Amino acid sequence: MKLYHILLAAMTLLPLASCHNHDEEDTNAPVLTLNEPEEGASISGQVHIEGKVTDESLHEMDITVTKDSDGSQYLHVTPEVHDETDYSFDEHFTPSGLTGETPVTLVITVSDHSDHTTTKTVKFKVKP
Repeated sequence: MKLYHILLAAMTLLPLASCHNHDEEDTNAPVLTLNEPEEGASISGQVHIEGKVTDESLHEMDITVTKDSDGSQYLHVTPEVHDETDYSFDEHFTPSGLTGETPVTLVITVSDHSDHTTTKTVKFKVKP
């Protein structure tokens, strides 16, 4: 019975192991273009996070917007980009509980299958 469990566990992990094959020829990090928001912008109401990422073989992506004063998150998404070569994103949120202009930080991190990572950080403000 123990051998059966070991084989079952090994078969379950095989797809995960194959996901991390590194392409020796891929020497480029993902290219991340952010159309909005712009650095230093002051945005009322709904906030749009729009852009595009390209690479030979994308692996993971993470988009987070945090409130600078306490680190609470207004948005955290992990779009499914696995094995994509060209991915456009358009995320949005409407911050709640604002009493005035509030500084926030957007961090987008994207990686490829060759362990290259690109991170973009944008500081802007949201207001009611």
